[in-house]
Amino acid sequence: MFLGAALPGLVFLMVQRTWAQYGPPPQPSIWAVPGAVVSKGSDVTIFCRTLPGVTTVRLARLAPSTVWYDGTPQGAPEVFEFSLKNITQSNAGVYFCAYFNGSQWSRNSKNLELVMTGVYSEKPFLTADSGPQEISERNMTLLCHTHLSFDIFILCRGGSASFPQSCSRQDHSTFLISPMSPGNKRTYRCFGSHKQTSYLWSLPSNPLEFSIPQSSTSDCRLENYFRLILAIVILLGLGVLLLYAYNSRESP
Repeated sequence: MFLGAALPGLVFLMVQRTWAQYGPPPQPSIWAVPGAVVSKGSDVTIFCRTLPGVTTVRLARLAPSTVWYDGTPQGAPEVFEFSLKNITQSNAGVYFCAYFNGSQWSRNSKNLELVMTGVYSEKPFLTADSGPQEISERNMTLLCHTHLSFDIFILCRGGSASFPQSCSRQDHSTFLISPMSPGNKRTYRCFGSHKQTSYLWSLPSNPLEFSIPQSSTSDCRLENYFRLILAIVILLGLGVLLLYAYNSRESP
């Protein structure tokens, strides 16, 4: 029983000594669930992963203004969570987390940009420069149409936006998309925003989906390839039969 009670304390002392010997505590990691791009009025939870035995975990927002939320872990958890309910524009911004080990603060985590969509009521309209039949083997251009004077445009790929993993942001409304392979599907949405508040986005456009069918040329090539293989197999079979017949005739 004594060993069980003393083990957490020994682990904590070992961690403290390691921190003291090798400099500042390791950098924590930060992420958001369901993601870093959320709609206005929804809930989001920001997680900060630390080492066990910390005394304080801090979630700080850098922009639009500096605020922070401190939490005291119960026990020795490695993941600490901060829940934001019914988020508004004041919750969106750039976040990072850090932790205190009783003697010094860790390095800050990488920045997490929490984006809120639906701030601007206008819904952009996304179009392509050509039909799906013409874009399978070359770059295509997508255009995000808006009536408001946005100076930032965001294009997101897939069903759920996750910045920056599945979204790209630029200061003009024309996006160049890499070539697509026949048989693949892609779905895109676009948003509008402003440089001074780049974490506040408009409503999303309707999804634009591309489905590139297998081309008839590819089908013909594949069919000819199988025909060639079949012809080779038949010729080999005939060769074996002729060789067998020749050997049978030569044998006494």
